[in-house]
Amino acid sequence: MQPIVRIESVQIENVKNIRTGSFHTNTEFENIINADVLGFYGQNGSGKTGIVEVFSLLKVLLSGNQRKLPSITKHLTYFNENEINMNFNFIVKNNYGEFFLKYSASLLLGEEYLYINKEDLSYRENIKNKRFKVIISKNSQDIFIRNQSVKNLNEENRISVMVANKMSMENNTSFIFQKELIQFATKFLNEIESELLLNLHSDFNRDFHVIDAMNYGLLVANVVMPFSIHFENSRGEIPYKMQDTMVLPQNAFATIKTVIEQINIVLQNLIPGLQIKVNEINSQIMDDGSEGVRFEFLSKKGNIELPLRSESTGILKIISVLSTLIAVYNNPNACVVIDELDAGIFEYLLGELLEVISENGKGQLIFTSHNLRILEVLPIRNLWFTTSNEFNRFIQLKGVKKLSNARDIYLRAVQLGGQDESIYLETDQYDIKKSFRKAGILNGK
Repeated sequence: MQPIVRIESVQIENVKNIRTGSFHTNTEFENIINADVLGFYGQNGSGKTGIVEVFSLLKVLLSGNQRKLPSITKHLTYFNENEINMNFNFIVKNNYGEFFLKYSASLLLGEEYLYINKEDLSYRENIKNKRFKVIISKNSQDIFIRNQSVKNLNEENRISVMVANKMSMENNTSFIFQKELIQFATKFLNEIESELLLNLHSDFNRDFHVIDAMNYGLLVANVVMPFSIHFENSRGEIPYKMQDTMVLPQNAFATIKTVIEQINIVLQNLIPGLQIKVNEINSQIMDDGSEGVRFEFLSKKGNIELPLRSESTGILKIISVLSTLIAVYNNPNACVVIDELDAGIFEYLLGELLEVISENGKGQLIFTSHNLRILEVLPIRNLWFTTSNEFNRFIQLKGVKKLSNARDIYLRAVQLGGQDESIYLETDQYDIKKSFRKAGILNGK
């Protein structure tokens, strides 16, 4: 069977303005092939982007040698803190059975980059009273493989582990998912442990996409449309330059054409009459001597064809993420995280889109949003709200009956409270008016 790996819950410490926070999804073994849509709402500056940053860090760590931990200039740590702690809990269903899988990482500020201080991967079977077993664990003093200290391994194995550790430290990458360690560990671990390690590193990571707000910023500036791709064996992102044509290797160009065919099937039902056309201009020799194809994207409505950049930012946003949303609808192993999903998209269309995915899809979709229309179409169990308490950043609303309108409950909580935590730092219209007048006086107007 095709293994399925799903996020069950997440705990966060010292990321952005999140001192501590935790949340869970609605995924269980009983519904592991059903859609799991999770939306985060809250006041500006209350921690929503921090969630996306945590998933971005997870993507980097799972990618091992392929990605480097970010520079400290990204200012990911909470003010005056130098350590980030993250715990991710997964459920896994594979040929060996059902398992709970835990991955945790502690990152410290280095001179230029974040680096791994502690890292741990453990699991237990989905059987009552079973305990978690360590697969691989690293701290500042020692490294353990299946509860055995690296100090007690034979010389050949000890050298293999220490080489992988040195490479991860020099390259600012994960130790557990370092290619050299995986090659060693899959021989040293038993079949179940090896499979679980690869389920996370390969199966889950392959279908895991994180789309942050920077993508939307580039799109709004009409500079680049970060085109996210999820199709057969092709995953990733192509930064399509809006002001120019683009050259890709022939195989990559062939993939783009196929992805566009896939997107057009759905797009015409979201934006009636709209199709994307791939306009092949000519063949061109690339810098490495291989043959490439120069092309551009066109938007097509009836007989009218225009450069894709002439479309609204909302349409471009839909196009840029649509391939990954198709994956969420069809693939139970797909996990897509999108910051500010609602940006630029007509609220009724957004509600329809999320309702369809939530009721009929198969994968996991986690997003942040400000658009309250979504509160009317998603079940309350699918919604999390940021609070003004930096030590408990995320809550779900209480006092919501099955037929209650979550939007009304949320707005009442903003105005009157009544939840376990305050979800809005109060603002006053009189103070806002007064500050506008005062600022105008300073400006001489």
